[in-house]
This record gives sequence, structure tokens and C-alpha cells, in this order.
Amino acid sequence: MLPFDPKQTLVTGAFEGEVNLLKNHPQFPNVREMGIGNLEQAIQLFVYLNQNPQIRNIVFLGSCGVYPWSDTKPNTIVSPNSVCSWELGASLGFAKQLPHSPQSFPLLPDPMFSSGICNAPTCITLHTMESPPDENWKTLSFENLELFGLTKVANEFNIPVTAYLAVTNTVGPKGSSEWANHWRELSNKLQGYFLTV
Repeated sequence: MLPFDPKQTLVTGAFEGEVNLLKNHPQFPNVREMGIGNLEQAIQLFVYLNQNPQIRNIVFLGSCGVYPWSDTKPNTIVSPNSVCSWELGASLGFAKQLPHSPQSFPLLPDPMFSSGICNAPTCITLHTMESPPDENWKTLSFENLELFGLTKVANEFNIPVTAYLAVTNTVGPKGSSEWANHWRELSNKLQGYFLTV
């Protein structure tokens, strides 16, 4: 694990189950879930950082699916090096991607874990994809629903983000059921890394 000053570090996740083992631990004074989805993360984090100016680092603990073309396999932990927000519907021609700037944000990856680019769209991908829907998607490894909103706000405050994601499933039509079967065990494993440091 990367070294962080606990008094200046927010440890966060989407919902309580992703941070519950750390929440009342004296080693982690700033632990709070920020909600599911990019928008909820952005709003909750903005409010929190305005009320807690001592925060200088953010550690996000979450889960993700892995794209079928990625070298990463489920039941592992990853630490992405950047995050973007590309919508599958736009790549398939069903919708138009809303512009945002910048299109991606760097993350501070932990070298103890595999890395890659995380996509954080606004919807869970249920479409079967054996190959990338277009050239840009070839670079994407993981899908998480919160990391772009969180990182966009953190960037406004000049606060670096390190994300640790439990890879619970392969992205696609069975992703949600695979996530439901694996998130608890993998979240406990991920939080356990922090409790043994």
C-alpha cells in the first residue's frame, strides 16, 4: 500500500459495504461512503471536501468489472492509472457522447497491483462484447461507475486519488449477478490489505 497520512486522507467507496471494516477503525479517522454513480460521488465529495479542508489524499475502495479483451481476470485487485467516462451507446451509434473536458484524469496507482485504464460510464454495461466496440475502447481494462465523478471533483481541489478496485466480474449481461456473488468476499479481502499495514 502507498503511504498516506491518515489524518489527511479520505478513504471512500460507493456504499457502506465497501468501507465498513475500516469505518470505525482508529487507524482511519476519515472514512465515508459517497454514493453509487458518478453524479452522486461528485456531489457528495464536493460537499465533504468543502467541510474537511485538511484532506490532501483520497483512497477509493470499490469494485469493477473487467472488459473481455483485458488481460486482467476476475477475483483480483487492481489499481488503475487513469479514468475516463465513455458511453457504450455512443460507441455503438445509439446515443451521442456528451462532451467533457478533460476526457480523462490521471490516478496515482499503487505499483503493488496491476494497473490499466478504468472506464466509468453512467450506466452498467449489459451488452455482450467479445471485442472493443471501436478503436478507443481497446485501451480500456475495467468498468466502475463512480471513479470519474470522484476524480473530476478531486482534480478541482488538486487532491490526488488512488483507487483500489476488486475485480468482481466480466462486463456484460451476467455482470450484475457475478458482482452480487463476489463483491462481499473481495471487498473484505481489499479492506484487509489496509488493516494489516
